[in-house]
Amino acid sequence: MTAQIHDIADQRPHLMVVASDGAHVIPRALIQSVIDGKQPSAILTEAVVQRIIEEWLQKVSA
Repeated sequence: MTAQIHDIADQRPHLMVVASDGAHVIPRALIQSVIDGKQPSAILTEAVVQRIIEEWLQKVSA
């Protein structure tokens, strides 16, 4: 398995998501574009979506 590595230094702010398939650094704008429906959620891996939902559920259940 090989990972694609992209320099996103100019795409700040960004989020780090530690998912079951590894650590992902994702520009906040990309997450926002998924929320806004401008990008399909499929652009994120299933493991990333699961982790985001898991962390959200922990926040709203606390």
